[in-house]
Amino acid sequence: MKNILFIHSSAELYGSDRSLLNTIRYMDKSKYNIYVLLPIEGPLASELRKVEGVDVIVHPIAVLRRKNLSLWGVTTYFCSLVVSYFYIMNIIRKQHISIVDTNTAVIFGGALAAKSMRTKSVWHIREIINSRFENKVISKLMELFSDVIVANSMNTGRALNVSKNKVRIVYNAVEESRSAPQRNKINAGIIIGMAGRINHWKGQSLFIGAAKKVVERYPQVKFLIAGDAYAGEEYLKDNLKSEIEKLDLQENVTLLGQVSDMNSFYSGLDIFVLPSIQPEPFGLVVIEAMDYALPVVATNHGGPTEILKNGDTGYLVDYKNSEEMAQRLNELIADSELRDRMGTAARKDKRRRFSVTKMVKDLSVIYDEL
Repeated sequence: MKNILFIHSSAELYGSDRSLLNTIRYMDKSKYNIYVLLPIEGPLASELRKVEGVDVIVHPIAVLRRKNLSLWGVTTYFCSLVVSYFYIMNIIRKQHISIVDTNTAVIFGGALAAKSMRTKSVWHIREIINSRFENKVISKLMELFSDVIVANSMNTGRALNVSKNKVRIVYNAVEESRSAPQRNKINAGIIIGMAGRINHWKGQSLFIGAAKKVVERYPQVKFLIAGDAYAGEEYLKDNLKSEIEKLDLQENVTLLGQVSDMNSFYSGLDIFVLPSIQPEPFGLVVIEAMDYALPVVATNHGGPTEILKNGDTGYLVDYKNSEEMAQRLNELIADSELRDRMGTAARKDKRRRFSVTKMVKDLSVIYDEL
């Protein structure tokens, strides 16, 4: 039996959280004893506690956020990092951990502790780091303090400045949804949605801009935005509210906040959009939407370019402005047969290429090699 410690940076149920949850749910518990360290309580912790054979540890650990990028923030962060380092070392020692799997690029204590304890270290990278300086620093740390780097897409792996023989590509996956719901056939009542953390690059403003152009032609179409901002960044949500009001879209665009029942969210949509203005490392919401037989419109960079087949399972559009996005949405709104055809093809392709079984098998091969 291998004892594996997973370390994660949050306890919510966004993309990286759900990827970790799906991994742990389907790992072979006869081969692995699983421990999960989370910095706070939250829905992820609650879901993990429902999985037999999983020990959930909730304890404050150092997580690098943008708020730390100041003199006081850096000082506070490094103090927290030292405390986290010793705390994780104690877990490794006490629980006889064989492998430490750090499930994000913003936690460093796990890999540092694993190196000190001569424990195998897997560093799971789920981010594309655009800052050249940040990328250089994090890539160097990954090179020095991990045995294997797991990237969630080829785009994510290529973005790192590390030895390529250390990188393994393991695509994210989601469980299969229930049978696809019957979709709306009347263009006037179409509902279009996006889901993701509200931040500077997820593209909520681009989505709203496209909505404005679509509503000019189809005034009864509704747009839903699922997701919330990090604590301390609530002003981003306030900015979106102001933007919606400025464009007079209060009747068409709704900010839902964090949605706990994603099944109902996807089931209620006719079209899904991923409007990220920076490259998406993978785009878990894309394969989730595909599994619900939804046609997907996504921006043409990052992970979605490895997921979608343009013109077959969805559309890839320019991330610099909303014109092409609105044009593709209008095409889908106008043609229910096109929506059905794309949605059916998307569901079939997702289940063939992005199954949980395949993801867990690929990860298990890495753990067994270590």
